[in-house]
Amino acid sequence: FFFQAEDGIRDKLVTGVQTCALPIFSLAADGTLSGVPTSVGTSSFTVNLADSGTNTLTQGFNVTVYPAVAFTTSALRIPQVADGAGWNTRFAIVNLDSSAVTYTFQFWNDAGQALALPILGGTPGVATGSIAPGGIAFVQSAGASSTLLQGWAEVASTGRVGVTAVYQFVASGTRAIESSAVGAPSSSSVFVPFDNTGGHTTAVGVANSNPNQSLTITVQLQTESGARTTASLTLPPRGHTAFIVPAAYPAVANARGVINFTASSPDISVMGLWQGPSAIGGSTFLGAFQ
Repeated sequence: FFFQAEDGIRDKLVTGVQTCALPIFSLAADGTLSGVPTSVGTSSFTVNLADSGTNTLTQGFNVTVYPAVAFTTSALRIPQVADGAGWNTRFAIVNLDSSAVTYTFQFWNDAGQALALPILGGTPGVATGSIAPGGIAFVQSAGASSTLLQGWAEVASTGRVGVTAVYQFVASGTRAIESSAVGAPSSSSVFVPFDNTGGHTTAVGVANSNPNQSLTITVQLQTESGARTTASLTLPPRGHTAFIVPAAYPAVANARGVINFTASSPDISVMGLWQGPSAIGGSTFLGAFQ
């Protein structure tokens, strides 16, 4: 806290806290307010300041303490993010609650390590903020690199939020191609439709939301004719993979059906994208059903 004296000398002398509803906070003589909050809510306090002469100033302040965010099973997961080589990912975060909420993103790469996703106008890998009731916030990856970064994201908040990811690909000589996905909690069983007919191709992104344990996922593909293919994949803690379905499982090339991903714990996050027969055809998000 600073006070501008009449003689132009800027003094920073704090004589004390006049009133304060935050007993856990302390105000040092240099104007530093410090402490660790033990409860949520908004509290008011008043500070008295005086310079070396006779000038004084009283100013009231408000401090709002929000609940801490926790990346539990209720956090929302986006099983695929991409940036660079023509790609960028944009996120829309909507406050569905009746009070202000804070949100925080975590980004992870295929190996389960923190992903420094470039954030437009911000710090790589850091996306956090507060949203008023009924409000919205936007976060976008920079998309400026020639190198492709991909992985997945999870979003924790202090209240109810909805999250949508929009993927955009722009290449020289083509118009922008866009598709979107909706954030959802992880699960132990996820169904995703696929269609590899008529020149279409299905791609899938899969993430393990468990921060401590590797996850073995059973993958069962069933075509509309009833033919089944069963396989498995293992992801490290917070690991991720993305693949083209007919390339990974040639038995379902030129076929359509559904993929069921199952595991022994509720840590699977999956999304599918249906690519048109040409780049101009764009892509469509395939809903993941739990």
